[in-house]
Amino acid sequence: MKVLLPVLLLALFLPRASAQYWADAGFVIDNIGAIGALYVDSSDNTLYCTGTLIQDWAQPQQSFRYAALQNGAWTLGPPMNGPVRSIMRYHDTLFVAGDFDQVNGAFTSSLAYRANGAWHSAGVFDYGVVTLKVIDNELYALGTFTTVNGEPCKGLVRRAGNGWECMGLDCNTCFAYDLVKYQGHLVVSGTLTWPGYQHIRQLVDGVWLPVGAGILGGLSAGGPLAVYQGDLYLGGLIMQNAGNPGHALMRWDGAAWHQVGQGLQDASGTSSLSFNVEALLVHDDKLFCTGFFAYAGYVPADHIATWDGTQWCSVGGVFGESVPTAMAVYNDTLYIGCGLQSVVDGQFINGVAKFIAPAYENNCSGITAIPDAEGIVKEQLVDLGGGQFMMRGQAAKGILKLFGPMGQIVAQRSIIAGTSFNLGTLSAGLYLARLPEGKVQRIVVE
Repeated sequence: MKVLLPVLLLALFLPRASAQYWADAGFVIDNIGAIGALYVDSSDNTLYCTGTLIQDWAQPQQSFRYAALQNGAWTLGPPMNGPVRSIMRYHDTLFVAGDFDQVNGAFTSSLAYRANGAWHSAGVFDYGVVTLKVIDNELYALGTFTTVNGEPCKGLVRRAGNGWECMGLDCNTCFAYDLVKYQGHLVVSGTLTWPGYQHIRQLVDGVWLPVGAGILGGLSAGGPLAVYQGDLYLGGLIMQNAGNPGHALMRWDGAAWHQVGQGLQDASGTSSLSFNVEALLVHDDKLFCTGFFAYAGYVPADHIATWDGTQWCSVGGVFGESVPTAMAVYNDTLYIGCGLQSVVDGQFINGVAKFIAPAYENNCSGITAIPDAEGIVKEQLVDLGGGQFMMRGQAAKGILKLFGPMGQIVAQRSIIAGTSFNLGTLSAGLYLARLPEGKVQRIVVE
């Protein structure tokens, strides 16, 4: 074993080829702002893309569109006078919603449907419709509206015949963003305010009731929802230092809110900066998460990661400022919406990218990111950036030993859990760190 150890350690230090995880999805349009949503219509195997998509940029006839990918080719929807935010097929009818009130030059309000080869108004909403959802074969529309067909109604309606049934949200500010069904009850999130309560509510026996304490803090908002492994996940603008258990993402188990593993971290490796989760997607028994984070469970994960119920893992890719705002799995391939002037893995992406690597990166936090049966987090060395590291876990203090590529000790530090220390004096490279309790962890000093 003494002979093999240096060889194995040396192998860890051999340079690896820079992986390419993402490629442009071939979407062609004149100008792209934010991507709103990616939606797969399984009835005809079409991937729809919505957002601030403008055709004929800087021309008098410029118009907003949606886009559709089918049989390997993208096509554009009809011209509209405002962005499309959401698309959903309900029964045999395609509905589109957004901030427009015209399709092909004809008035439709901000929600329209296509039937008999033409576009029709699906009702008159005074403000925009942001999200369409189908739950238990019922179509719901969410947004910033306060009246529907001339009647007072805030934020959330359900399709009833050829009209809409108001769902009775009684919030002061009612910008409804997402809707799911959890434990038999509808749950809505968004920028929703009541006296002393914010941003998430559940419908129980016809009454909208709180979900725990909601989201605490003045600068906050509810975002995407997902039900995964029997728990409810809520992303959004959520600050841990405001008293929330999680930062940008929390988990509800039916009784209390919790942090998801060791949570999400910003570029400094902490949760000191405000950032939000943009999208959640359940696929292959994993929860995919995108947002403005740089680490997930203290593992480098540039803006996208997966959670499997016990650990965070990176997906791969270098995004920089190009934060994915939408996700969908289409023909067994993960697609993401990146938006304007995106550069991913060093290449320009025109709004939408697709995953092309053989497998996800899967740099994972390990199950030590989760408290054990006694509620104690085991030792873990966390990279805070700039040569700064911190030990987290049960041990109060101990000796950290660092080994180089030939198995030699190159440094040792006396460390205390929760207190940062500097390794920036070491040469940049890969090291093996033996923590006080004996666990060995691979770290990179930059």
